[in-house]
Amino acid sequence: MIVNAGEAGVGEVLEAAAGLPAGPAILDRLRNGEEPFFVVAGASGLEWGVANEVRGVPNRARLKLFVPGDRDDLAAVVAYKPSQISWSRDRYAYGVLEIPLQDGEAALDPADLEAWIAFQVSGFHPDSRPATLVRQITYDIPE
Repeated sequence: MIVNAGEAGVGEVLEAAAGLPAGPAILDRLRNGEEPFFVVAGASGLEWGVANEVRGVPNRARLKLFVPGDRDDLAAVVAYKPSQISWSRDRYAYGVLEIPLQDGEAALDPADLEAWIAFQVSGFHPDSRPATLVRQITYDIPE
């Protein structure tokens, strides 16, 4: 479930995300899952976190769906954690799920999406690392 769907700016993000490759499938999973997801307003693409605790502290794991600016054959979901320093824009990226596009349509395997969400819910625990995780990110990740 998306726990902050009624907050300012979130509706606009959800509307825009519905037009992204793989956006409708991801939104469906976020809306209908049991996990307490929150969508980040003001971010480009679709960025979400999960409001659970990992080892007694808030889970900082974030996933972000976007289309790399210089690619028309790919959508990507990056796994990262935002900095713990409030003024810092640094992010620590764990890797990406690359989703091939054919004629603008995404070929997202539902099992891959489930594996990535389990990875996120675990706080990116190494034992939950998806087999589809690509470590080399060869494109810019938008803010």
